Amino acid sequence: MNTPELRQLKMAWIAAKEAGDRETQLRLIQDHPAHQDELIEFIAGYQAIGGAEEVDQHAELLPVTQRALESALKQVFKPQSSFATLSELRKSLKLSKMDTAQGLRLSVDVWNKFENGAIELVSLSRLQLERLSQFFHVSAEQFGTLLNGSQPAISMNRRQTREAASNAEQGPQKQSFSEAIARSAMSKEDQQFWLK
Repeated sequence: MNTPELRQLKMAWIAAKEAGDRETQLRLIQDHPAHQDELIEFIAGYQAIGGAEEVDQHAELLPVTQRALESALKQVFKPQSSFATLSELRKSLKLSKMDTAQGLRLSVDVWNKFENGAIELVSLSRLQLERLSQFFHVSAEQFGTLLNGSQPAISMNRRQTREAASNAEQGPQKQSFSEAIARSAMSKEDQQFWLK
């Protein structure tokens, strides 16, 4: 806890440090045993960030530091994905449906239901949504948007009756994620992984 007394000790220590008075710095720690741990922690943090040393704003960054900075900035300021569907996202990562299903511990038929927009977004728990989105390195919100944008390609068979054609245009029957898993050929372990 940063009490007024502790703040005064920290300021006194910094003043002694800037004056080059090592004896006062040491005495501040010794004379205040109730605050020794906090002072030592403060001093360690002060030293770790460079203390009173001036930072050269024009110093060249090491290549590894530059890459880390660029990676962090990309994560924070991600451009909105230009994908409208889960299928487009999967293809952009050069993943087959089989690779995707295996990577997610799903069966291909369940993954097809995702790409065809047959899985209801509201049926996914937060944990399930996070697992799915992490696999594709997108946010849970982006994954949900892509799932909602995923629809099957409509193909027309000229020999269909009017009723069958209109049913085909409506798209697949929506179902919950748990229903899709229950009807799949997934192993019991994989089903439990997704349903627990």
